[in-house]
Amino acid sequence: MKFISSSNELLRSLKDILYVINITNKLPILENFLFKIKEKNVLTITVSDLEITMTISININSINFGSAVIPHKILLEILKKIPEQPLTFWKEKENKLKILSQNGEYDLSIFSSEEYPKYSLLRNNNHLLISEKILLNIINNTLFAVGNDEIRPVLNGVFFDIENNISNFVSTNSNFLVKYSIKDLSFNKEIRLIIPKKPLNILKYNLNDTNNNVYISYNDLNTSFFFKKKKIICSLLNGNYPNYKSLMKKKYNKILIINKNYFLNAIKRVTLFSNRLTYQIILNFSKKRSQISSFDINYNKKAFEYLFCNYDGEPLEIVFNSKYLIEILSNINCEDIKFEMLNNNSSCRITPLMKNYKKEEILILIMPLSK
Repeated sequence: MKFISSSNELLRSLKDILYVINITNKLPILENFLFKIKEKNVLTITVSDLEITMTISININSINFGSAVIPHKILLEILKKIPEQPLTFWKEKENKLKILSQNGEYDLSIFSSEEYPKYSLLRNNNHLLISEKILLNIINNTLFAVGNDEIRPVLNGVFFDIENNISNFVSTNSNFLVKYSIKDLSFNKEIRLIIPKKPLNILKYNLNDTNNNVYISYNDLNTSFFFKKKKIICSLLNGNYPNYKSLMKKKYNKILIINKNYFLNAIKRVTLFSNRLTYQIILNFSKKRSQISSFDINYNKKAFEYLFCNYDGEPLEIVFNSKYLIEILSNINCEDIKFEMLNNNSSCRITPLMKNYKKEEILILIMPLSK
């Protein structure tokens, strides 16, 4: 194998796929990049952790075909420290790679590509197209609520629940639940997939806010995403996702409308005076005056602020873990929110008041703390 590549372009491409590598993997071969040239002037780079495989193709000047498995750490360090220039990669022997620069050469020990695990193509698969922009919105609006549950692994991903005229994307970490809905995505079939957190994080890093299509292929066990000369293949989470729709049917009789950033900053300030074990804050709502407060009797500190908001309903005192409210409010993009409550021990619903509410909607459920 011998080819010439721009040092900066190669470095950018390696950074795009680097996060797939899991350095705690039991197979040392997976701590490497697999370089392969099967067609003229195209280099395909592969990384894998067995559950996720990602490939990226870049344009090069190929002199001959071949493959090599190259240690990721030293290759990245070399490329970071070399100014932009063409580099020649030359595998002289089966276990030796030579990198030729304008001012010198570097010899690396490499592995045989035959040792690198082969990923299989998806069989009996279905397909759908979705724009990068929409997929990025789905990830941004759900990923922050994905759980890390060893007992219920289905909570460790985003549930794609697609029907004829509405598509729901759901995530929960047991502390709160997020449902992001988009109307009229024009899929002609019902689709139910649970996609794990890690491949979604990698997609988030690689997607752009454009209308370019992402080609998604899936079957009962795996799914793949193909876009911009990149391909990600991952295992799906198997199991039945919780019946989130039944949780959404509750009717609320106490409604708060408040500016999101104002509410978020008030919570952050008052939380400074809360107990560091519970992060407990108290919300008192009434039509005359509403306030937020917290205290820590161990350190003899307390705080409160009056809230400027619109509240409709009977007076209510309700307690929350402020960390969860901060995480929710920090991850939604809107000016105002609607906060709906029933009593101080039932789930509450947060709805961002979005400009594009006719086409998309976000509903978030959160449980209060016991008083």
